[in-house]
Amino acid sequence: MLKLYRRAAVSAVCLATALLLGSQAFASEPKRASLPQPLTLAQAVTQALQYNYGIQAAAARVRERSGEAVHAGRIVPSNPMLRVLAGRRDAPDDISVDIGIRVAQELWTGGKRTLQLGAATARTEAARGELDFLRTSIAARTRRAFLRALLAQEALRTAQRLVELTRAVQNYARRRQKAGEATELEVNITAIGVGRARAERAQARRDRVRARLALASLLAIDPARKIELSGRLHPTELHLPKRAVLVQRSLQRRQDLAAAAQAVFSARKELRLAERQLIPNLTVMGFYRREESTDEIAGVGVSMPLPLLHRYRGEQQAAGARLQAAQIAQNALQLRVRREVLQAIADYRAARTRVAVLSGQMLGAAEENLRLTRIAFQAGKLGAPAITAAEDNLLNVRRTYLDALDELITAGTALERATGGLIHMAQRAKSNNVGSK
Repeated sequence: MLKLYRRAAVSAVCLATALLLGSQAFASEPKRASLPQPLTLAQAVTQALQYNYGIQAAAARVRERSGEAVHAGRIVPSNPMLRVLAGRRDAPDDISVDIGIRVAQELWTGGKRTLQLGAATARTEAARGELDFLRTSIAARTRRAFLRALLAQEALRTAQRLVELTRAVQNYARRRQKAGEATELEVNITAIGVGRARAERAQARRDRVRARLALASLLAIDPARKIELSGRLHPTELHLPKRAVLVQRSLQRRQDLAAAAQAVFSARKELRLAERQLIPNLTVMGFYRREESTDEIAGVGVSMPLPLLHRYRGEQQAAGARLQAAQIAQNALQLRVRREVLQAIADYRAARTRVAVLSGQMLGAAEENLRLTRIAFQAGKLGAPAITAAEDNLLNVRRTYLDALDELITAGTALERATGGLIHMAQRAKSNNVGSK
């Protein structure tokens, strides 16, 4: 008895250990490829396409649809049915045993297997098309997040530069005040300028954190993980074909349009399948019986349900409505794709023009104006209002320039998504910015 208890205790400990290790294994995060440091734009897109959770979920849906297609293509509706009966017959002068065996198999009729296999295969292709378009969308969103993170770094750099310039003016005003050459009003004005610059820097730091968190979410990495980005923001100009050509090529390339076409095809097959339900499946059977231990009977038979009361009208009506809904969704998507491409073209051209007009030279000129104003202020040629005007000008130019760059990034990546990946933005001027994936 003692040995039995010991064995039970050891078994319990082993089982608990196995469960603990198993729970830890399930609780642990899946392995991740090492994130390159510093991270380039191309590496970020590759990382997102491989590990993004949305893409993984869509890929799982494709596998699910593929499994449904395998099930829909089964040769027979169900497994064979075996029935065995045995009974004892008691007679006054004898006892005998009756035995009965029957094997039945349901068979497809009316081409139902072909129809449901075609519908399931089309659903699989639709899911695959949605996955492909999601990959394009994730690539565009990752590109936008990466470029915005670079833009946030640039914004923080210019904000820090703004703080340094305004502090230099403030320090000089304080020195002049100590020498009795400046008033308290001038010192207060320069202090206000420093405060505004520091507020801009705080906002830039917040925006940089947000940009990096957005990028980390797309890359499916720990948001607390440090990301070192490679390069400086220098979006290249996209060379766009004519609008009509780009719209036509986008309609041919958009993977979600192909998915919508497959959804219509699947719904059409399902409608035909609902109509074929009026042709009942056949069940063929073979049987063997032996009665009173001597008489033997063997034969075959056929059975089928008679579709007299249930005419499948509800199923046909529902299938017809699904087909109509799929066709409406396809037509609406075609119009939406056209609108998205045209809107993206207009937005990109406007943003490109705005960036070209502003450019980084205007920001440098505004900084130079503040520096020259400070020199004139030191020479006593200008007063505190001139300093305020120069600081306001620098702040406005900086905000306008950064907003224009953000609009350019948003418009360029929206164009990538709208064209199904036909066009994409590049980080460096020497990179090829138009290509097919």
